[in-house]
Amino acid sequence: MASKPQALVGVHYVRRRLSGNNVRWHVYAWRGGPKIMEGSTILKPRLTPEAVSAYYAAHASTVAPPECRNFRALVELYQRSPEYKMLADATKKSWRPWIEGAKTEFGDAPLSIFNTPRMRGEILAWRDKWAHAPRQADFAMQVVSRILSFGVDRGKLSINLALGGKLYKADRSDIIWDETEIDAVAARMQPHVANAFRLAAWTGLPRTDLLSLRWDEVHEDHIFRKRHKTGVVQMIPLRDEARTLIQLLGKKKTAVTVVVNRRGAPFTPREFSRAIERARKAAGVAEGKTLHDLRGTFATRLMAEGFEDREIDAILGWAPGKSERVRRHYISRKSIIKAGLERVRHGGRSATSTNT
Repeated sequence: MASKPQALVGVHYVRRRLSGNNVRWHVYAWRGGPKIMEGSTILKPRLTPEAVSAYYAAHASTVAPPECRNFRALVELYQRSPEYKMLADATKKSWRPWIEGAKTEFGDAPLSIFNTPRMRGEILAWRDKWAHAPRQADFAMQVVSRILSFGVDRGKLSINLALGGKLYKADRSDIIWDETEIDAVAARMQPHVANAFRLAAWTGLPRTDLLSLRWDEVHEDHIFRKRHKTGVVQMIPLRDEARTLIQLLGKKKTAVTVVVNRRGAPFTPREFSRAIERARKAAGVAEGKTLHDLRGTFATRLMAEGFEDREIDAILGWAPGKSERVRRHYISRKSIIKAGLERVRHGGRSATSTNT
């Protein structure tokens, strides 16, 4: 006589009737999973100790890290890691097609071959498929480099063959919105958009951080929050202009975020960027400049107030040296122009020589 079957979550029983009124049971760890037992009882068979062990082994195999014998296994191990899980959802979404592309290209390659210098040529050849779009090519290289770097950190590889090799080189340190451009573009916007746009210029917040800025992160003389992209804690000083803009945006609080659209709901990044680009085109100024370039504008304002480069790098969450490049490109150039105007104003002589 069959006894009551042992209860394990998800076990799938399939009953097949044989000739002569005989019954055969096929028991699987889960629907579509591996078979763990067979039985010939009329009622559901009781799971044997061997079947219970097979059940747990089958489930463990779905969560156990893969053995790193090839590139595909390394990718799967990386995607299970805390390093990958801590990435922002937007980053994971943008990386996903490149990860899948790399798996398609190198998936079956033995991991040991990634310790040989000749494999770098294969990686660069894959990158060069997007040589017509250097930013895309560099993004592909960045994703592979992150995976291989993870392999080095975990002792699976001895070198990272994807380091370096960037095709796109751009330094936007000298691309800054000036006051006349900001005023011209803001004049073409609805007030709630214009105030948010100006707030970006007075806080240096990039688009995602600006749109996700919450009221509880705004204090009397500073903003205290973590950068969405890097998780770096920022303390951004608020000048009078920024406080005035925040007061205007807070007249009708309809959401937990400071910046809202005309419906009183948080802006989507695309919606906000489109509003700015429409206004920029309508104003006919700032060709090639983006919302992100307002960070440089804020940096120059901090410089004018006497902040040091290392302080500005910390406030904006920049790598050391970025604000120094901004200062060199913008502040120094502005000083040269000012000195030239002074010479013209004094008949070709410097103001210093005039005073002596």
